[in-house]
Amino acid sequence: MENQPLSITVDPGDGTPPRTFELPEGWTRSPNRNTSSYAMQVAFGKHAWSGVYLNDGRGNGYFAPGWSGRRLARNMRIVQRIAAAATIVLALFLLGFTGLQIRGNAEYFRLASEGIETEATVTSVQVEHSHRVGLNGRSPSYSTRTMAEVTYAADGRTHAAALREKATRSTGYPEPEWAVGERVRIYADRADPGHVVAFSTFLDGKSSPVNSSFWFIAVDGLGLAAVPGTIWLVARKAHRRAESL
Repeated sequence: MENQPLSITVDPGDGTPPRTFELPEGWTRSPNRNTSSYAMQVAFGKHAWSGVYLNDGRGNGYFAPGWSGRRLARNMRIVQRIAAAATIVLALFLLGFTGLQIRGNAEYFRLASEGIETEATVTSVQVEHSHRVGLNGRSPSYSTRTMAEVTYAADGRTHAAALREKATRSTGYPEPEWAVGERVRIYADRADPGHVVAFSTFLDGKSSPVNSSFWFIAVDGLGLAAVPGTIWLVARKAHRRAESL
């Protein structure tokens, strides 16, 4: 790169008169001539890399000390890789979470059709609360996780088992799912009496493990994954453009 003159006349191209100003010391002129809208966006503060590149509006570009089109392109490549990794992580999390939901629902249907239907008595309860602050306009999340030890009678014997449930809402912590002494309708595994599930009014009467909650989670998760995915596409396009500045 050759040294730039002490001052340049800039035509913003937006109807305002051209203006002349001195460049900071150490700025160098780009060997490339670029009159694209992308170059003007970078030059006039409408892009993340504003402050490191100027353009006189006629295609002559100037870089801050240490900067070049190749360096901008490398930085966009880093952004592109981070966005790609975030997209993959979110997609894998979504697949894993929805897979757990489907398997859990399938197990409920199996025990409801093949297991022992009975009532259990809650003997002890443990409660855990958690809170997540809402970001980007989202509501806060208050969760209550309830773990209950239960006993029930089947085949002339008394069995012990555990139940777990998590409830979440945006206006405060939900009440615990169970209380000591409460009678709970359950389905128990005939081969493994310690394996039980609590009766669910939501799942009762349904036949498919893929239900409305699955689609809600899938759509919400795809929306989240679309954010880094969009950043990846923008960075990919900007990477090619930056090399020509």
